[in-house]
Amino acid sequence: MPTDSTNRFGFTWSWWSAHNGKKYAKSNPDELAAMKFMGQKAVYESCGKQIKTDLLDGNAVVLFAYGLSGSGKTFTVFGPDDPATDVAWFKHATPFDMWGIFPYLAYEVFEEKKDGWKISMKYFQNVVSICRDLQSPVCKEESYKTGMRKDKDGFMDVAWCTAVPLSSWDDLRSNFQTSNARKAISPTQFNHQSTRGHVSGVCLLRFYVLLCVHGCLFCFFVL
Repeated sequence: MPTDSTNRFGFTWSWWSAHNGKKYAKSNPDELAAMKFMGQKAVYESCGKQIKTDLLDGNAVVLFAYGLSGSGKTFTVFGPDDPATDVAWFKHATPFDMWGIFPYLAYEVFEEKKDGWKISMKYFQNVVSICRDLQSPVCKEESYKTGMRKDKDGFMDVAWCTAVPLSSWDDLRSNFQTSNARKAISPTQFNHQSTRGHVSGVCLLRFYVLLCVHGCLFCFFVL
C-alpha cells in the first residue's frame, strides 16, 4: 500500500523576486510586505562574489541554472540578452541594475586583471543532439559527442568549438552581442524569446559558456 512521505531539499538561499507581486497576493498583503525583494545586484552580492573568489583562487567553478521556461534562468545568470533591446546586458559598459551574475563577475575580473593573465571564452549551444558553436561566423554544428574530451586538467571540453581570446571587458561584451544573435530561439507560452531547439516536436536546450581565466575554468550551464 502506498504511504504518504515527505521529501526535504536543502538550499542556501530562498529569494523573493516576483515583480508585481502585489497584484497576485491580495489575500495576504502583510506577509508580502514583510518579504525582502531580491534584485540582480543583491543576488550577485549573495553568491556571485564567492564564485569569483573561488575562481580566482584557482578552482573550477560551475553555475547551473534550471527551471521552467520563462522562470528567470537567463535573466538571473546574464540579465536581458536580446540583442534587439537597449537593456541587453552587453550593451552597458559599466555596472547596470539589470546585470545578472555573469556580467558583474566578468566586469570585476577584468577590472582586477593583472599582467600575464590570459582570458578566453567558448560559447556553444546544445540543441538536442547537436552542438552549435555560437562564436563561429557560420554557426558550425556537430554531433554533441564530436570532439568531446577531457583537457590536460581533467575538465570536459568540446575541442572543435572556437576559443576566443579576450583582452578587455569591451571585447567580451562585443563577442556576446555578436554570438547571442546566433542562438536558436523559439517562442513558448511563457517566454517569446525562449532559447531552445526543435527536433521532431521535442524541445530541449542547453547553452554553455566556458570562460578560462588565467588557467582557471568558469562554466555556465543554462537549461
